[in-house]
Amino acid sequence: MDPNSVALQRTTLENLSPTLSNVLIVGIIIGKQKPRKYLDTKSPVAGLYRAVWNFTLRDSVRDYINVTYWGSTEVIFQVNDKFHTRDVVEIINPIINVRNLNDHGEQYRPMVTSPYSLTLNEKSSIIRHEGNISEYLQLLKLPTKPIAGFLPLRDIHNNGAAITDFVNILVIVKGLGPIRTCNSRTNNETFTIRTVEVFDHTSPSLKVDIWENDIIQRSDHWRPRNTALFMTDLKIAWSNFQRQFIAKVTGRTIVTENPESKEAQKLLIYAKMAPIETFDILDQLITSLPNPNTIQDVMTVRQVHDKMNIFSAEKQFTVLLYSFISEFDLDGLSRTLLIKCGKCKVEIKTSKCENSECPTVYENELVDPEFNFDIRVNVTDHTGTLMNCRLSGHAAEETLGCTAREFSNLSDEEKQMLKWKYLMERCAVYVAVLFVGHQKPVISILKIRLENPLEAIQKIAVY
Repeated sequence: MDPNSVALQRTTLENLSPTLSNVLIVGIIIGKQKPRKYLDTKSPVAGLYRAVWNFTLRDSVRDYINVTYWGSTEVIFQVNDKFHTRDVVEIINPIINVRNLNDHGEQYRPMVTSPYSLTLNEKSSIIRHEGNISEYLQLLKLPTKPIAGFLPLRDIHNNGAAITDFVNILVIVKGLGPIRTCNSRTNNETFTIRTVEVFDHTSPSLKVDIWENDIIQRSDHWRPRNTALFMTDLKIAWSNFQRQFIAKVTGRTIVTENPESKEAQKLLIYAKMAPIETFDILDQLITSLPNPNTIQDVMTVRQVHDKMNIFSAEKQFTVLLYSFISEFDLDGLSRTLLIKCGKCKVEIKTSKCENSECPTVYENELVDPEFNFDIRVNVTDHTGTLMNCRLSGHAAEETLGCTAREFSNLSDEEKQMLKWKYLMERCAVYVAVLFVGHQKPVISILKIRLENPLEAIQKIAVY
């Protein structure tokens, strides 16, 4: 439609009224849903499909509204591809409707402040606004709900089964999963999904499944530890595959990036140095554990597996195993060292730090890296094997008789000698089983002591 073909009157969302017609509204798209195709049963043409597209428009601090665009599949899918969140647009000649809060469709749309909704059809149009857009871009950082009402991630993990309503969360991006393509169970259509891992001051991890293409595209610009997200109206579900509660984006979800609020600023400050990686959290937990020599609860490998599989409030336990070290790859291809930047403490893969936020990058400062043990060990007895037990920190130094930096300078022959000191030998292995962020339990070795085979047989658990 040509916007110049009718006498348009520009108005704002605050001044809307169902009696108005031929209006023009300027606002910024703050959220959108992918279009849906449906069979038009009212059309005289058999098998005719049409489509509908929903998005949310904001033009002030206080006012935002839901917009529905009905039309042919070609028009709707084209306009969906053309406009995205952050675009400032002009809505021309919409139909202004009074919202029915009891309407079934309301539960699938974002919560808005306007008592009205806008409908676009063949007599309406949407075009890009060519004027000054700076005042509209500022609205992107304003949450659409009171930010203080967010739910801590700890409560999601602890009480997820009791959460039946939508939740809002204020979080920091921890990591971005790959974008995956899946097939719908109900039809032959494909859709994309990305899992984003987030954290806050109460929990180091929550997985959020994102199904909306618009949010997936926006997530490409999110930076771990540096992007805060206020995500509204997520659904909480138990994942049998991941064995933890996860969150899912819904049609009601609005994502506000780096929102302007004291809560978000405090969380961003916390995120700079927060122990969010598993090895950092484990190292903190291990320091609070009792002296390994005081551990006297003897178990077999099978008993440890059984205890790990029992869902309980118990977050950690310690155990003494009399077993063989069945895998101890110190001189092969397995990772043995974790090397961090000496300044920002982020893991480095090359000779220098690649963290763009690290002072060493832009100040060209030379800082010696930190070397830490990160060794995987398999422990085996007559009942089974504990795989991927983690030997690190002081326990690794005591076992190997050297520091991580000293170990990095050893020859392969010297590493081989250290390996065969313990490999396939009967040992007393002091173990802590730790549950970090409601993920799979991590088995951390606190101490390894070579044991006399005859004495070990007398102490070993029979089960």
